[in-house]
Amino acid sequence: YGDHRDLHLSIRRQRQMCIRDRLNTNQEPPFNLVISYVGYTAQTVSVTSSGQDISVSLSAGQNLEEVVISAGRKEQKVLEAPASISVISARTIENSPRVTDPVRLLSNTPGVQIQQQTANTLNVEMRAGSGVFGTSTFLIKDNRYMVTPSAGLFLSYQQGLSNLDLATVEVVRGPAGVLYGPGVTSGVVHFRTKSPIDYEGNSMSVWAGEMATLGTELRIARANDDKTFGWKINARINSGNDFVYEDEQYLADAGIPMNSVIRQPVITNKYVDPLLSLNGETLLDFGDGNAVIDTYSNTSINTTLEWRPSDETNYTISGGLNQGSGLFFQELGIGYTDGTSYWGQAQATMGNWYMQAFVDHNDGGGTDNPTFLYGSGFRQVAKRTTIEAQLQYNFDMPWFFDSEWTVGYDYRNTDSDSEYTLWGRNEDSDDYITNGFYGQGTLQLSENCLLYTCDAADE
Repeated sequence: YGDHRDLHLSIRRQRQMCIRDRLNTNQEPPFNLVISYVGYTAQTVSVTSSGQDISVSLSAGQNLEEVVISAGRKEQKVLEAPASISVISARTIENSPRVTDPVRLLSNTPGVQIQQQTANTLNVEMRAGSGVFGTSTFLIKDNRYMVTPSAGLFLSYQQGLSNLDLATVEVVRGPAGVLYGPGVTSGVVHFRTKSPIDYEGNSMSVWAGEMATLGTELRIARANDDKTFGWKINARINSGNDFVYEDEQYLADAGIPMNSVIRQPVITNKYVDPLLSLNGETLLDFGDGNAVIDTYSNTSINTTLEWRPSDETNYTISGGLNQGSGLFFQELGIGYTDGTSYWGQAQATMGNWYMQAFVDHNDGGGTDNPTFLYGSGFRQVAKRTTIEAQLQYNFDMPWFFDSEWTVGYDYRNTDSDSEYTLWGRNEDSDDYITNGFYGQGTLQLSENCLLYTCDAADE
């Protein structure tokens, strides 16, 4: 296939060291012939006459013809994307030993910092800085936001990511606020999962290791014969021992307060009463031993239904639950978070239109599995619900520098419910709402020069 400038030849034959073939085309020379093969660097050859013999040797390297969507929220080639992008391929993911937490796949990605707080707790940061508690990186899974917008908190163990179900991981370095909203100052990490239509079959993984690490994950995917409808189920469980302090006296000597009894705080006039809370209901009592919890267990299950009536139309409905618990570290000291996230998502692609909506609710833990700070010794209720919707349209303007444009609208509403344990008197007015329009364009100034322009209005 080709346009008025190039012909693209994608070689799909395998197990052949040498390929000899004849290319027939109605296009008159001169033109460029682009030859590519998965896993090899594409080469461009100039064809100046009919019957010309062409000899090409491809070298292993990044395939710049790979299609990504994270840079412009639409399918485009890596080479043509208006950003610096790294792509972790399905083959790399399948051969990776980093099964306990797929976020570790980012360890060797240029520009990405993986902050390991404990054996179970990871944070991701990029160019904007090195926050220990929150992150300014925009982490998404199939366009669903995985960071709490109000707190900027990313809990990898509550996301249900599975190596078996990951097709690619796309990393966009640098600011991307135009397309993904305000505050996206350091980049985007997009975990894209496998379509049940394109990736059928059953797969299972089991692992075990040091620190009593034990886990398993399962993926089942089916599609009909004409490849128009498919469904999949993913399940995963992972457990083990976390990093520990052999003697927590080291913490006390460093001035870090630790309580061995965790209580339910007493609320008076919409704030935590520090005196009455000292006699609040006992939720956890660690006795005279170490108080820092040294085990973890994470569980997730999700399902997806996909309908693809044509190459230009696709509808997807998915949902699931992710349960996870683990330590976290921040300015107020050491804490422990527990909770279950319930989520549902609907996406639709119809020609040049893309739209999606999703809801994500986290119960923040309960009295039997509380979230708390060791320093205060009180439970912190961390319920939160996020509702998002996006509408996007892509169109071309050939008469205006052969340009391509993307415009859209975003809505995000995050409601936090701490039962007055965190926000106090501000509890009733702490909704975090963002909505706005965005746009981005690509202009072809010449055959070897592209100009990217962007504009956005958010509030």
